[in-house]
Parts: sequence; structure tokens; C-alpha cells
Amino acid sequence: MFTSLTTPTGREINVSVSVDWTLGAALYRIAELDGTITLGWSSGHYIHDCCETPSIEVTYGKPTASPFTHHYEDAPSVFGILLADTAVFHASDMTPDGSGRWLAVRRDTGSYYAPDVPDGTRRRTAEIVYAITTHFLAQPWTDELHRAHDHHHARSRLSEHRSAVGSLEDRISELNAVLAVQWAGVEAQEAIISAGPVSPRRQRSDGLPASGGLLAA
Repeated sequence: MFTSLTTPTGREINVSVSVDWTLGAALYRIAELDGTITLGWSSGHYIHDCCETPSIEVTYGKPTASPFTHHYEDAPSVFGILLADTAVFHASDMTPDGSGRWLAVRRDTGSYYAPDVPDGTRRRTAEIVYAITTHFLAQPWTDELHRAHDHHHARSRLSEHRSAVGSLEDRISELNAVLAVQWAGVEAQEAIISAGPVSPRRQRSDGLPASGGLLAA
């Protein structure tokens, strides 16, 4: 799909949109940046209930299946700075005011380390991401693409959930053993209370129990 989009500042960008149904992501190749910016969803954020909408993940380049990649093929350049890594944001946090503070943008240094870009590069990148995200969320295939994203991550998520369940079951067994001790204590104390206070049938005026013989001094 070829289309022209307008950024919040009125700039026109020409994009070619393709969809990766295996990863569940939409690739926007932007002519003006001579590179690709990919939109999808954050793989680990699905389980959190902090927000009404799922978090969006932007990849500066073409995405891969590996979670350890930081420098991507066909990464875009903004003001001569090659971008790297990914960023996560919520569409509700996007602002068209040009500040771009809602988006993390990092530069390629040729190593694992990817520092933040200058403010001007961040603002220009943010306005472009704003435009393509608005287009992305308006497409009729976005929900189906989200399901493809979930399917891609389902096996690893299942493994994580099973591991968490196993750890929790171990903790529950330990807590049940501790709980049993405490319940035994509850029952013992309730039995003492039910037996009533200790009051010998015969006792002397000083409170000591009466005895048939002499009491030891």
C-alpha cells in the first residue's frame, strides 16, 4: 500500500505500508527517511491492567523475531542520524504539539549502546511516528494483526505463565504448612478458653489450693 500522510506540523510524507502476519507488525517505509519504521505491540505489556489500551512498540527498522536485536535492517535516518532500538508508548500519550516527549528515540553508534538523539531529531521522529500511528490504528486489519502478534508470542507467554504457576504452587505448599501450624495453635487456644478458668473446688484464704496435708514452704 502506497499513501501520503500529513504530520501534525503539516509536512507530507510518502510511505509504503506492508504487513508481517508472522510477527504481527506493520512496516512503514518512509521515502523521506530512506528507511522503515515498524509499528506493533509490546510483547510483555499485554498482561498489565494499568491502561485501557495496549502499548504500541515502534521499531526503528525492520523487526526480527529475536528479542535481543537492537540495530535493525533498513533503519531510518533523521537529520542525518541513523536510528536504532525500539520504543514503547500509548497512543493516548501522543501529542501533536511537536514536543515529542512521549517518544523515546535512540541513535545507532555501531555498538550495543544506543544513546538518545538530539531534541530536533526526536521532535521530527515523533511527528512522523504520530502520523503513521494514527494511520495504523485506523486500518480495518489492525485488530486482526494484533491477534497475529498475540499468536506469535503465545508459546513464550505460556511457558512464562507455567513457570509462574509452578513457583506460586511451591509457595502455596510452604504457606499451607505454616498455615496448618497456626490453625493448630488457634484450635489449642480455643480449647483452653472453652474449658473455662481454673478454679479449685477448695482454696485457702491466700488463694492457694486447700490440701489434706502440709504445704511445702
